[in-house]
Amino acid sequence: MFELISLSGLAAIFSLDVTAFGQFMISRPIVVCPIFGYLLGDIKSGLWLGMIIELIWTKEIPMGAAIPHDSTSVAILTSIWGIGSPFKQNSVLILSLALAAIAGILFKYTEIWIRNINIKIVHWIEEGIKRGEECRIDEGIYLGLFLFFIKAFLFYIILIPVGQSIINKVYVHLSIQTIKGLDLAWWFLPMTGFTVILINYNYKFLKIKK
Repeated sequence: MFELISLSGLAAIFSLDVTAFGQFMISRPIVVCPIFGYLLGDIKSGLWLGMIIELIWTKEIPMGAAIPHDSTSVAILTSIWGIGSPFKQNSVLILSLALAAIAGILFKYTEIWIRNINIKIVHWIEEGIKRGEECRIDEGIYLGLFLFFIKAFLFYIILIPVGQSIINKVYVHLSIQTIKGLDLAWWFLPMTGFTVILINYNYKFLKIKK
């Protein structure tokens, strides 16, 4: 239980860096995956996972009011589910990545929900300022950060054991051919990531001449 609370708390702190506080880029997959890999005893797999997720979601950066697919939650959950799995196989890491990609969509919707609450906090601050209560500015900022943290913490503390249980139950029922395919994907996904980067940035040599 202590490990679950610790990992969820650390994951929530990293998630704050995405938009709520700092944006020091410590929430990027290439950073968080090796860190969680180190904490779970396999920094090498963490680094490989971070590279794959960073390449695939490299263009998913929150700018302005846009809320992209949350690559940080994908990276964190993939690391915890995959590296923390008792099977210790590359195929488990790929299976974890597939499930975490879905969880990342769920995290995006929780982000939208918390932003709607923050809008109400902003209105509460504005009303306070009109009455000369400037202290509401600081209170509103701290309250917003607290809500962001609690939202992320609850998300991870619920999803970590649920996802871990699902992956362990599904993995034992996979056929040998499926496991071999997932193992192969472990080595081919970086190439997929490089392809995504080339397409995203529209390199000249990828342009098709009419």
